[in-house]
Amino acid sequence: MTKEEIVAEVEKAIGPLNERDKQVIEAVTDLIQKKLALPTEPKWQGENPPLEQMLKLTDEERIRIMDELADANRDWLERKRIELGARWMLVVDGQILAHGPTFENYPSDEEIEDLCRRTGKMLLFHEAPLLIEEVSLWSATIYPADFYPTLPVTFTGNGQSTDVVADFDTGSPDCVVDADMLASQGIIQIAPFTPWRRSSHLGQDFWYTRRSIEISLTAEDGTRSSVIHRVLCVRNWRQSPFVAINPNRVALVGRDLCLSLKPQVNLNFAQHQTTVHF
Repeated sequence: MTKEEIVAEVEKAIGPLNERDKQVIEAVTDLIQKKLALPTEPKWQGENPPLEQMLKLTDEERIRIMDELADANRDWLERKRIELGARWMLVVDGQILAHGPTFENYPSDEEIEDLCRRTGKMLLFHEAPLLIEEVSLWSATIYPADFYPTLPVTFTGNGQSTDVVADFDTGSPDCVVDADMLASQGIIQIAPFTPWRRSSHLGQDFWYTRRSIEISLTAEDGTRSSVIHRVLCVRNWRQSPFVAINPNRVALVGRDLCLSLKPQVNLNFAQHQTTVHF
């Protein structure tokens, strides 16, 4: 209904209006329409499931339940994250228990378990949308005459280590690795209270958790440099989108590692070789 139609309806009800009264009605109408047009702030929906109940379920069932809670609160989670200037948050029943602008202060596995047991709830993990780019270059891919640059790295945790040849992608800020491989070698432990998060890459969903893992680079002269890094550990790696371009991939190393260790990385495209110097 237009402002003129509203004025006409009022005059029908109470009789003719003077110009001042018409202006007041039109101004009030404008204010009401603007107020109704404002987006309403999203509200938290539902509750985090009880921890004891979740511990009785399979990993797949836990992940499904937490996915549904995240989907129901996607707008709320992202609005709160932006308001806090956070990269990540841990949430229980609409209460943000922990958050941070980087993963330097992300709780340890033990701290996450303690939060779960103190609240009696399964934590919901939320972080900023991932920016993972696939730049097809070096280590043989599924495309003819195409190669993906590689970078030899060592993952260490719980007194165990493994050397892998990771694909090197400066388009991605993160290090992404096969969670099942690291768990089978004892480098990480996957507990029932582990907070998994769903994301998407190359149009396909995947589930990951963050883990603090020591990552090392070894230079040509044998010099080694390492850093404790929050790594994306991806569940069901062999069915994830990260093997779509390179089926033999076990890890994808992004620029964060090199920004931390500051190596000089030389890519020889003629010989398809990578050399590292410090």
